[in-house]
Amino acid sequence: MAIREDVHIHAEPAAIRRRILALASYTEWLGPAFRGYTADDEGFAFHLALPARTEGARLRRADIEDGAVTFVRDGEGAFESLTWALHAESAHEVHLTLEAAYRPAGGLLGAFLETLFHRPHRAQALRDALWRLKHLVEAEHASAARA
Repeated sequence: MAIREDVHIHAEPAAIRRRILALASYTEWLGPAFRGYTADDEGFAFHLALPARTEGARLRRADIEDGAVTFVRDGEGAFESLTWALHAESAHEVHLTLEAAYRPAGGLLGAFLETLFHRPHRAQALRDALWRLKHLVEAEHASAARA
C-alpha cells in the first residue's frame, strides 16, 4: 500500500533538498508519532506509533535524482520505501511530495484496523512531518532574506 502527502513550501529548492538529505536533522521536524529516531550518513530508523500498533522502520538511501530522493527498506520494518519529490514552481516555491510505501498488518483484524485507524493515523503523521518541515524551512528562508 502507499500514501502520498504533499505541501507547498516558499523557499529555494536547494534549501529543501539540503534538509531532506540532512538525516540527523529530521528530529527537528518529525512529529510525536515518530519515536526512537536514529540516523547515520546513509539511512535512518524510527518507530511509528499507531493505535494498537507500533511499526518499525529502517531505511537507507537508494537513489538521488535531480528532483527526488528515495529511501528503501534496510532489513525489517513495515515501510518499504519513502520517496521525497521536489517540484520547483519558481526560484522560491516548491511543491514537495512524500510517498510512503508500506506493508499493513496482516489478517482480518489487520485489514479492519488498517482501514479504520492505521491508514488515517499514518497519513496524519506524514502530513504533520511535512507541515513541520515547511514551517522550519520557511522560517530559515525568511531569516536569510532579512539578513
